[in-house]
Amino acid sequence: MNKKTGRVRMPKGKKANAGTRNTAHVNARKTHPMSVRVKKMRLEARRELKLKAQKKALKEQAKLDLEAAENERLRVEGLLDNAVFADFISKNIGKKAISVIKMLNEPQTDEKIAADLNVKINEVRRVLNVLDSYGVARYDTNKDSKGWLTFKWYLDGEKLTELHQNAVNSKPGDGYKMPENCNDFFYCGKCYEEAKVILPFDAAFESQFKCEGCGKALKQMSKEEARVLFEEASTSNDKGITAAPV
Repeated sequence: MNKKTGRVRMPKGKKANAGTRNTAHVNARKTHPMSVRVKKMRLEARRELKLKAQKKALKEQAKLDLEAAENERLRVEGLLDNAVFADFISKNIGKKAISVIKMLNEPQTDEKIAADLNVKINEVRRVLNVLDSYGVARYDTNKDSKGWLTFKWYLDGEKLTELHQNAVNSKPGDGYKMPENCNDFFYCGKCYEEAKVILPFDAAFESQFKCEGCGKALKQMSKEEARVLFEEASTSNDKGITAAPV
């Protein structure tokens, strides 16, 4: 050890350990600040490009979805413009059914439909339930922030097409098809022989259980009694039983 300088001389032939290496050599091994900044900029650029690509894809998909929804809306309106099908819907489901169907291209709550159509909500719910029995209308359930269940109704386009084909292709002599999911039927004792009209419960309810021909109260019959009349009409030369517009 040099007493004046306080330095230790290393023996010849021996290397200094890591603790005595020149700090300049250690610093030389460190990454340069500029290269760190460049790498960071490159990563940020890649993220930005990825986000732009995702936004573009979402925008294009949204455009395609809007076009598909518009095409479907026009297709449904085309089905409903058919006079035979429109008459079938009006007679068997209700006068407001066509307006309700047109609103189901996008999921809707019954409250929203009733408000937009300025119709009582009970009437809208009745129409939706009948459409559901045909498989034309379906719904999803969700819970709101308060825990209440909300129902959003939407249209099953394939089922509507099937119903349209059945209605349009049916022969005039086929008459009204007796719904199997109904147990209560109604008719007018005064007008039945001439009009041959039997109403299922939903249609009778919408007409307030009164005959639209003469205004008298409708009479109730069981499902079996209605079936007998349907079978008699199908085997006779009559025009067949139908359902009156409601």
